[in-house]
Amino acid sequence: MPASSSIDTSGLRLEFTRHGAQALATARTTLATLPQQPADLISSSVLNGSEGRPAWHMLSRLGAQGRDAPATAAAEFLQAEHARMVEWTEQLIASSEQPLDIIHLGAGGSETPMLALHTALSVLQAPRCRVHWVANLDGATLDAALGASDPARTWVLINSKSFRTQEVMRNAESVVQWLQGHLGAPEARKRLVALTANAEAAHQRFGMPMAQVFRSLPEIGGRFSLWSAHGMALLLAFGSDAVAELHAGALDMDRHFLDTPLGASAPGLLAGLSHAYRVRFGLPLLSIGLYGDAFAHMPLYLQQLLMESLGKSTSADGLQPVAVSGPAVISGVGTPVQHTYFQLLHQAAVPVFHEIVAVARPWHARHAEHLALLSNALGQADALWNGKDASSWQRELMQQGMPAAEALRAAHHRACPGGRPSTFIWLRELGPRQLGALLALYEHRTVVEGWLYGINPFDQWGVELGKTLATRIEQALLTRDTQGLSDETAASIDYLRQQLAS
Repeated sequence: MPASSSIDTSGLRLEFTRHGAQALATARTTLATLPQQPADLISSSVLNGSEGRPAWHMLSRLGAQGRDAPATAAAEFLQAEHARMVEWTEQLIASSEQPLDIIHLGAGGSETPMLALHTALSVLQAPRCRVHWVANLDGATLDAALGASDPARTWVLINSKSFRTQEVMRNAESVVQWLQGHLGAPEARKRLVALTANAEAAHQRFGMPMAQVFRSLPEIGGRFSLWSAHGMALLLAFGSDAVAELHAGALDMDRHFLDTPLGASAPGLLAGLSHAYRVRFGLPLLSIGLYGDAFAHMPLYLQQLLMESLGKSTSADGLQPVAVSGPAVISGVGTPVQHTYFQLLHQAAVPVFHEIVAVARPWHARHAEHLALLSNALGQADALWNGKDASSWQRELMQQGMPAAEALRAAHHRACPGGRPSTFIWLRELGPRQLGALLALYEHRTVVEGWLYGINPFDQWGVELGKTLATRIEQALLTRDTQGLSDETAASIDYLRQQLAS
């Protein structure tokens, strides 16, 4: 594989292989023209124009500081709320002689990053409580969580920034009914915890004690929210020291991002390279391969972070169409993912670029297996770029004794064109600090890439339309009134009503 340039920061190493040199040069040139700068994220600058808000997720990190008075006040509020949350969670854990059951009700950004980190941290230390994750409107999942929980030791985290998220509110109502059936209404209310930017709605809807409403801010987008009160499940499961290390890693990356010119910083170059591959070189698909089962739930989070942020077709001011925005993202855990979609990466007529996330030092005693895992990560990147053409395969097959005509046919089936570039993101070791830095790297990369496309990476209005229609369709399923719905949807509703009635 070609030699590479690299950046070492925050316990991570980014390797930009030489075959990406032209794209890197394009990235640096484009980054130099950006009107937005990292420091805007710790100021009161309105970066989320469609909602008229700053973007303050960086201020959630422990030790973060604002650049102006409103941002400084926001940072102080968030860190004071974190301190209150630490005190409450530690008292709760200390008061129980047996492990607690935590039913976590969230959706999207109020679930995916927390679950991803819970999975990764669980390979390093045993969780102090049992967390049952419920996100979907799937009754079987909810029943499984309730069946695995002891009501006498159950606490419920209702995790919703707006406290209006349909899936979360519906599941919360079901869990509250279950708790009330076992404990009675007064005691059930005492077991509810709200993680939200809408504290008044949380208190009014379920009557929970205000001391158990932990607040974030509307200026923190859901997919950037795990550092705020929305990340309570991690405090309960792993304690304040582990979470402080997560924050420290993220803050390390923040400082690198703030203090380094975009054309030399890890997030800036990762964003600029992706933008160059997408816009200049026309590569529509990004693959992110994460090597190690500690990352088992990271792909869904990275897909949400990137595609919900960058899947836009309107400029940030809402006045111009945008011809090209972020890539489609496919992601999975290696080596198993090599047996799923890597066939497409190597041989399909779809130009792709690839990012590989791997850990240099093993987090277990099986060094031979770890070396084999890393060899697969390196081998896939080498094969993606260099490939192996049909003539090389034909010569090799003929040397093995295959007739020329047969070898030619077989060679075309085996040929891989190559030319698929890769970027490596190495964690020096697997630990909370490195994981915090990794997630902050991807957050910053996503924001900068959105700026490069000229879009708003902080809103997600496309998600809202389907939610609105779902509410209308649910009423139609109950009442038969399909007026105003499309003919196709009305036909499906008619079929479903027949099936549900039989």
